Amino acid sequence: MGSLRLITGGAKSGKSKFAEQLCPQDQPVCYVATGVMTSPDAEMQLRIQRHQQRRPAIWVTKEGYRHVATFIQEQHYQTYLLDDVTMLTTNLFFAILQDSAPTTTDFDQVLARLSKVELAKIRQKILDEWQAILHAIRQGDSQMTMVTNEVGLGLVPATKQARVLRDLYGEVNQVLATEADEVYFVISGLPQQIK
Repeated sequence: MGSLRLITGGAKSGKSKFAEQLCPQDQPVCYVATGVMTSPDAEMQLRIQRHQQRRPAIWVTKEGYRHVATFIQEQHYQTYLLDDVTMLTTNLFFAILQDSAPTTTDFDQVLARLSKVELAKIRQKILDEWQAILHAIRQGDSQMTMVTNEVGLGLVPATKQARVLRDLYGEVNQVLATEADEVYFVISGLPQQIK
């Protein structure tokens, strides 16, 4: 049975670096990078490059956020590092919104038109995707480390879009933390094991 380790913390807390240090440096690790660029963004490209430079050359990178459960089931790596949960959730959320209104990119407008029932269906699709990923991990014998952002320490966001996403991130984090064998909270570069 596979195992799950969850690393959470605030932005720029050192959680990704800590997660990378927990993985073997001299063996192949499959790094699942969920921060897929969909439009030119020099600052994001620089962030991605910094992450890439920290990784050992022996590691393999899989970029994407769709069909992660299937990918895990079809591959045979001993260790996976998924960075990050929040970005995967965000990308799925906007992909679902785009599928429901393919002719617009004004997601605030799309969200304003959605009923509570429709929002609940989007939420459930994303939670189902995470359950499929958890199932894939447990069915194998690999070690999965996931990095996520702790979103429960800030203010209530001003926009509906941000509130919906913040609530979804929190719910996904709770599901993952409940299922995880180990959970670490990273504060200012200092990891604390909380489970």
